[in-house]
Order: sequence, then C-alpha cells, then structure tokens
Amino acid sequence: MSGQHYFVNGKVVDDGDVDMGIASESLPSETGMDDAIAAVKSMLDGSGKSCMRIFVAGAVTHVGKTSVCLGILAALRKAGLKAEELAYIKPATQCEAPDLLSRWCSSEGIEHVSGESAPLVFFQGFTRSFLAGEQGTSESWMSRIAARVDSLSEGRRVVVVDGVGFPAVGSIVGVDNADVAKAARAPVLLVCKSGVGAAVDSFSLTSTYFLAKGVPVLGGVFNLGDRDGFNSWDKCAENISLWFSRKADRREKYYGVVPLASELDGLRERISETGSEALEEMAELNARHFATYVDLAGILADASADPWNRRGTVRPAPVPAEAPAKRFQPISREAVQSSAKKAGAKGGG
Repeated sequence: MSGQHYFVNGKVVDDGDVDMGIASESLPSETGMDDAIAAVKSMLDGSGKSCMRIFVAGAVTHVGKTSVCLGILAALRKAGLKAEELAYIKPATQCEAPDLLSRWCSSEGIEHVSGESAPLVFFQGFTRSFLAGEQGTSESWMSRIAARVDSLSEGRRVVVVDGVGFPAVGSIVGVDNADVAKAARAPVLLVCKSGVGAAVDSFSLTSTYFLAKGVPVLGGVFNLGDRDGFNSWDKCAENISLWFSRKADRREKYYGVVPLASELDGLRERISETGSEALEEMAELNARHFATYVDLAGILADASADPWNRRGTVRPAPVPAEAPAKRFQPISREAVQSSAKKAGAKGGG
C-alpha cells in the first residue's frame, strides 16, 4: 500500500500514518471536521469572488446525491460563507417530498429550489404528455432551467446543482442530467456506490456519458461503503485510489470513499415524522461525516479552476425567431395526472 493516501478526518494521510480499522469504526470527530473546514477556508481565501457552480450527479438512484450536496453546503457555511452567498437547486425532479437538505437550508436561511418549486417536475403522466406535444419543447425546458440557475447565481459565491436519478434520467424528453449540467454551466461531481470493480466500472460508464455530451467531470465520491468485511470502505479506498493514480493524464480526480452512517440510514423515509431538533442533529452528523472522509477542499478547488466556472455564464446568442410565435400553453398538470391515473399509472414521469 506504499504511496497510497486517504481522506480521513478531513485531510490527506499516507497509508502508514493511520490505523484504517480504528478510523472505520469511529464516528466523525470534531478535530476531523475542524481540519476539513480549515482546508476549505484556505481554498476559498485563495479563490476569486465569481460564482462557482457544481453539479452533483449520481451513477444510480438513491446513492446519496442530496447528502453530498448538504455536506458541501454545510462545509462552506462553517468555512465562513454567509447564507446569502450560497444557493441550492434541483432543477429537475421526480420527488416532491421534503428532505433533510431542504429542511436544513430553510433553517440556515439558504435559498433553495426543489420539490414542487423545481423548474421541471416529472409528475405522473408528464413524459407521455410531452411526447404527445402537450408540454412544450426540450429547448423551452432547458431555457427555463438555465434562467433559474443564472438568477440564483447572481451575487452568490457557490451554487450547488443537484441531479436526478442516474445520468440518463430525462432523456426521453431531451432534458437528461448532462443536458441540465450544460444548461447550468456546472462541472460534474459524480457520486457512485462504494466497491472496487463495480464502483470503477460505474464511474467509467457514467463519466463517459457526461464527457460524450461535452460536460466536464471533476471526479468521483464513492458513497455507502461497508464498515467492515472484504469490501470495507478502507479496502475499497485503497483500490479505487490505485486505479485513479495509474493514468497520469486522467483529468478526473478521486475524492474519497464514505462509509455508511447507520444513524442516517433510511432517514429519507422518516423526514415527515422526525422533529426539527432531531433533524438538525442529523444534518450536523451528515456534514461531519462527509467532511471526515472526503477531500472537500479538493472538490472546491477543482470546481473553481474548471473552465466553465472561470468563463462565467456566457452562452451562445439565441437565434431570432422568424416570426412571433404564439405563446405555448401546456396541458395542465391536473389534467395529465388525472388521465394517467385513469389509465392505471402508479408512479411519476
């Protein structure tokens, strides 16, 4: 394992300097959080004042994208950024239920756009209605998303953009995660499940999807690692790190493996029945846990240096319409959902 490194207690350590077994069994420490926040603050002090955008995408559904978004935003708050300097948006969504991040943003005073207020909601029957020409065009939805992200970015230091499901979700209406990231002008941070072969294969597949559409990929965070056993998070970290290091010209970075936090497992389904005080404790645990195992400063430094963030939000000039078009009025959500239910639909989209 010589020459390998990990992100433990918020900082890079060599394999000979840490007892991985002890680290994997302990809860995130206050010292680890302090070290991670100090590194983030140092990075912010050396960066410009223009708005940095990061798109957090998942290799699969329910891989912890929103928890990663919370970890990034919480670290930035603890590093000294004001609530009004941050924003969160989930431009396209399949779920309108409240989550830990939206509750945390509300308590912190951070503007957030998600759930039913998202620019694009894949409600029940939407895709069939879109294909029938009843919901406008892909371009109109992309323009709506781009405008909302741009407005959120005004006067802010960081905007975190949350993806939906896996990369190709939304492709049936021409608005998949790569399209949304491009509209948002936000380089991608991929969140994959921990492992070795399957984890690297998943990263390779999903990063290629974004790159093929001209969307820059910063690198990967590998989430939900086992606490012990053959595929324990630390053993996976060793091998994933080795794979990333073997190609010298690889642009994408490895940012860490996050072990499963049993206290947070299944919280998504318990949000509505969990009290505010308990949710605040869970949000703090989420933030400390993420900062302990992930190179947060590295993610932010790479995002800040990405050409899309350095060039700002310059977009190609729109092509003038040949004649004034009649304003399109989509079929109402109520009508589409009612028709879908009568036809036997059971889920969204």
